[in-house]
Amino acid sequence: MKKKDRKYYIFIVLILTTVIVFERLKPKPIDWRFTLEQKDKIPYGTYVLFNTIRDIFPKNKILTNKKTTWEFAEKDNNELKNYFYVAENFHPAKLETKTLLKLAEQGNTIFIASHRFSGKLSDTLNFNLSYSAVFDSISKINFYNQNLKRRNPFLYKKTASFLYFNKLDTTKAEILAHTENNNVVLFREPYGKGFFYFCSIPEVFTNYAMVAEKNYEFAYKTFSYLPERTLVWDEYYKPFRKANKTSLSFLLSTKSLKAAFYTLLFTLLIFVFFTAKRRQRIIPIIMPYKNKSTEFIRTIGNLYYTSKNHKDIALKRFTYLNNFLSSKYNINIIDNEMVDIKIIAVKTGIKEEQLKKLLSYHSKINKLENISVDLLISFNKVIEEIYDESK
Repeated sequence: MKKKDRKYYIFIVLILTTVIVFERLKPKPIDWRFTLEQKDKIPYGTYVLFNTIRDIFPKNKILTNKKTTWEFAEKDNNELKNYFYVAENFHPAKLETKTLLKLAEQGNTIFIASHRFSGKLSDTLNFNLSYSAVFDSISKINFYNQNLKRRNPFLYKKTASFLYFNKLDTTKAEILAHTENNNVVLFREPYGKGFFYFCSIPEVFTNYAMVAEKNYEFAYKTFSYLPERTLVWDEYYKPFRKANKTSLSFLLSTKSLKAAFYTLLFTLLIFVFFTAKRRQRIIPIIMPYKNKSTEFIRTIGNLYYTSKNHKDIALKRFTYLNNFLSSKYNINIIDNEMVDIKIIAVKTGIKEEQLKKLLSYHSKINKLENISVDLLISFNKVIEEIYDESK
């Protein structure tokens, strides 16, 4: 970790620590989500009922099914069972509906408590749900059966429900429970060798209704209608079923995790923003283009120098100089006898002494068969000086 970045990490740690401490110390709000899950101890969970239902069926198995009924029934044996569903919206697919009807026809008992029923199941059994025209803060519910009916009806406040069944086939359906206004909230209907039970108030099976409102008796008496056999508790048709959850939805499901997630995200954005401003983008090193002509000339020069042909080098140097002066000033210094030093000096700005020395060296080199290195160096020095003066 770089020293200059340490303060940013310390800042992030301090913010996260503050959020964690704050969330730990503040009172936890009540979770009013309508989960209806057997493991939830929140008001609208069904933890109490699931863990006390063994008292109603002490000799029978309690199974939990987290798959579709079709998947469960496909691998099941032919033993008759009670299937219990408590949901916010019961919407079985076509294959699921056929499975439920087949199970009931074989003699199984299907109990469904939900606020909404959609699909072909309600059409097949000919029932529908409606909202009550009277919305009271308290719902009063009681049984029709005199053996189960209470002198004082069951009172529901937080779990007050305004949904009831209408358009029932009275020739088949048997009304089991109703509201103070005689709206049907629980009925059963035979199908084949078995029965369907429908309840429009799934709240009566929640922890709040059974503990806070002390209406556990209604739930237990409702289960007394079911025969003594294995009970299959459904966890598939739940509003917050785990199969529908993602990692992000889990983080955003509670206020504390949601606040921590957004705080972390905001802090990381600040860190990235300030770090990007302070750090300059790396500038790539661009190598200059190589002068290939210079390399070529240097190579040719080395070749001539290695061959020890110093006179040839000197004469070529003089020829190049002559070409330069000819193209720039339109003068020719090849023929020493025809050269007018004074005119060239005026045109080019080169000193007369330099021109005389150049021509003297050139005449001397022409007369010799070979020249020494020292003479070549001296002659080249004069040429370089003339280049400088003419520029």
